[in-house]
Amino acid sequence: MDDPVCPLDYRYGRKELLEIFGERKRLQYLLDVEAALARAHAKIGNISKSAADEITKKATTKFVKVERVKQIETETKHDVMAVTRALSEICKGDAGKYIHLGATSYDIVDTANALQFADSTEYIRKELKNLRDTFVNLSKKHKKTIMVGRT
Repeated sequence: MDDPVCPLDYRYGRKELLEIFGERKRLQYLLDVEAALARAHAKIGNISKSAADEITKKATTKFVKVERVKQIETETKHDVMAVTRALSEICKGDAGKYIHLGATSYDIVDTANALQFADSTEYIRKELKNLRDTFVNLSKKHKKTIMVGRT
């Protein structure tokens, strides 16, 4: 069976949306959520501020590589655990043990999805405004253009 056409396909998709839904950016959304969780725990005193700062500093695709996450996922068979393990590997001190504290995998995934959808919605909203402006300009430009009627 052939694969259906995906709106994110390189032939039809926009570079910006391809990036938002790409592997690297997807990983970054997951890391952003893990970092926010650590900061929230530090704010209420569950973990030290230094641990939260270390997690936040390292929770970027500059440090956590897609390739490493994929490698871990082949062992764990679990996408979010692969992300948390890859992040914990590069955190200094005991910060790594606080990653994912008190969260379920879907707490992380659902929040990352929300961030991803918010970014894509903002991009689409901006592009729809541009499209609307183009239509308005074209209609003003051609308001006196004669058109053969159709029946």
